[in-house]
Amino acid sequence: MLIALLFFGLRLTGISNYWRGVISGALPTMAIMAYSLIHWPGADVVALHLAMYVATATVLTLTGERKKGQPLTFHWIPMIFVAFFVILAVLMASFVSISVGGLPNFVTKWALPNAADKTVHTAFSGVVPHDEAAAKMVSQYMNKSARQRQLGWNIEVAGLEQQFKLNQPTDITVSARDGAQQPLEGATVKLIVKHPADAADTGKLATLAAFAPGQYRASVTMDRPGQWVAVLQIARGPDEVETAKEITVYGD
Repeated sequence: MLIALLFFGLRLTGISNYWRGVISGALPTMAIMAYSLIHWPGADVVALHLAMYVATATVLTLTGERKKGQPLTFHWIPMIFVAFFVILAVLMASFVSISVGGLPNFVTKWALPNAADKTVHTAFSGVVPHDEAAAKMVSQYMNKSARQRQLGWNIEVAGLEQQFKLNQPTDITVSARDGAQQPLEGATVKLIVKHPADAADTGKLATLAAFAPGQYRASVTMDRPGQWVAVLQIARGPDEVETAKEITVYGD
């Protein structure tokens, strides 16, 4: 829309058709490049905008000089360029849409195996960091795992292995014993359910209450379907054990 307004607005100034096309395509292109230097939206988004700007300006240039009553004709060479950019814009828009929201359900059920009777999430799940902070996290995780093995706690969890139903409570029970195989009493037991593809998700927290020596229980209700990671944290004093398991929440 902006390119068309620029193109037809420049006609009032008497600028030739060729330069109207160049200016109307160049100004939005420089604007998106300047914006990208401050707020980088991603290479795919920038490429999609550039393709649309060039294609729109090219089409307006080819059609803008036609006089009233003159038949609309095109040379095959510029038509190849126009078709290329149109196809590129459609492909880029499709890829961006799929990465954000995933494939449409009817496409998923038709294209993916065994997807007709289940919910499949095909959106981009994010990137794995490989910087110094990520290396520190791996080191911390390894140290924590070694500490957990030294404690020798025996943790049994019931309820996470079953299929979760949307908006239906599920009982989670934890049976914990210490290194001497005695009931682990006085511990704080928490269950955090997070979405692996959403870094901003702080998770759904449930605190398990003790109902017997070394026995803890809570009821968890999930209000969104999909694949989730359930992180169980058991702490007593300075000692802590953490374990994680993938769960699936099925819709109605």
